[in-house]
Amino acid sequence: MRIVQILPSLNDGGVERGVVDSNRLYVRAGHESIVISAGGKRVAQIEADGGRHVTLDMRSKNPLTAPWRAWALRRALREIRPDIVHFRSRVPGWLTLWANRPLGLPTVSTMHGLNHPGLYSSVMVRADRVICVSTAGRAFVREHYPWVPEDRLAVIPRGVDLETFDPARLDAAWQDDFRKRWGLEGKFVALVVGRVSRLKGVDVLIRAVAELKASWPELVALVIGGPQKHQEDYLDELKALARDLAVQDRVVFTGSQTHIPEIDALADVLCSCNVSKPESFGRTVAEALAMETPVIAAAHGGVLDIVRDGQDGFLVPPGDAHALAQALLRVRDTAFGPLRPHIADTFTAEKMAQSTLALYQALLSR
Repeated sequence: MRIVQILPSLNDGGVERGVVDSNRLYVRAGHESIVISAGGKRVAQIEADGGRHVTLDMRSKNPLTAPWRAWALRRALREIRPDIVHFRSRVPGWLTLWANRPLGLPTVSTMHGLNHPGLYSSVMVRADRVICVSTAGRAFVREHYPWVPEDRLAVIPRGVDLETFDPARLDAAWQDDFRKRWGLEGKFVALVVGRVSRLKGVDVLIRAVAELKASWPELVALVIGGPQKHQEDYLDELKALARDLAVQDRVVFTGSQTHIPEIDALADVLCSCNVSKPESFGRTVAEALAMETPVIAAAHGGVLDIVRDGQDGFLVPPGDAHALAQALLRVRDTAFGPLRPHIADTFTAEKMAQSTLALYQALLSR
């Protein structure tokens, strides 16, 4: 098959990493893989893994330039002549649908997020096949887009690259340097990974650390990731909250990092604290478990497919700092069994790619 994946850009984020993983595994399976985006630092990886990248503006939300960009995409698709076009975000989705009108190419979408329902977001359920990354994602579609036929939907969880997230392949020297650089030696590290935004509930973890500051001086919160675009002020608000609660020395903001497997492995627990909007899947949760790090997660959304309460960590009510504090104490006092086998059995990049390729084949056979 000749497969085109379309996304806004190729920088940081779960969508981007999923495309990189899929591209590598499609090529490895003998398929031709083309990725269309506005570019970014992961383009080199796409090409190193045997894929091809086409640079087009799939990111801008400017409606005045949309007709020209749809025309440019149509021209590119005519030249590529793909068997499948797979879009993974809303702007690329609308551009794909407009570009594809005279072409009639089979289309697939992946709903990576539980975005506010409405006309703009509805493009994600207008493809010939719609991939939901969790049972929560499928339920979201059934609730908000009841007109979508059931046989258009498929649940294919995101997958962890077990070659990258492998406890046997850690850079121990890098870990030691990281601990020293950020003052983590001898600390109990509660980790948050991802772009810093209001949706992630980092403030809940800061309040939990503050609740335990007198009885547990070794506890620190480690926040990995830069601020979400247009939410730069929120990072300053979080730092101010830590100062107000007198835990500024126990909350470490490192910005974006590249050695995520090493960071997952050195942490004592990963916290997924989403409040108002749940994770559609919870890729960082699955990655931490693959590195044998237990998880505390807000009990809603896609993480309910991943975290087995009491086995992989604990589930807590969303936004409840006291419950999170109590769960941190439980993690400290619990000896968990092996965590990686659960992920290796269910949530791997290979299983994701195999299921997606099977969906492509079934669509083409119709």
